Amino acid sequence: MYSEPIAYFLTWHTYGTWLHGRAEGSVDKRHNAPNSDRLPPDSLREFRNRSRMKHDPFVLNTQARTLVEQVIREHCELKNWNLHAAAVRTNHVHVVVTARGVRPEQVVRQLKQWGTRRLREKRYADADQRVWVALASTQMLFNNDELDGAIRYTLEGQDRRRAAASVPSASN
Repeated sequence: MYSEPIAYFLTWHTYGTWLHGRAEGSVDKRHNAPNSDRLPPDSLREFRNRSRMKHDPFVLNTQARTLVEQVIREHCELKNWNLHAAAVRTNHVHVVVTARGVRPEQVVRQLKQWGTRRLREKRYADADQRVWVALASTQMLFNNDELDGAIRYTLEGQDRRRAAASVPSASN
């Protein structure tokens, strides 16, 4: 019997800032389960990935991070999604959201599209600059313990000096 998740924990990176092979490790389809090991460092793989890049890595400055966080908040409100937490960092975004009847990949796609649109309007990104990586981590949360853990990680597990992290106001 299928049980619909109560929320999603979504994570995506900016373009070119977290390549497979890097010393800190990375994940792929086979290394993406909770608490699983990351891919081991592989400098040749990282070099190959970097050499395939068509643009420089995209890093969000303070103003751009604030803008992306605002876009996430506004889009969730517009769609009537319950935004539990968001943290926008220089090279990645974490979002914990309930979006009933919407697949997590659709939520990520919409948030990335609107974020990119606003970043370009404000000239934080050039018209041809890739802003985000193509894929995202989309974890389904099925109980309150998982939801609370994702919220806590998003709000407390991020470096506050580099993050614009927020909890929506009580009116949401």
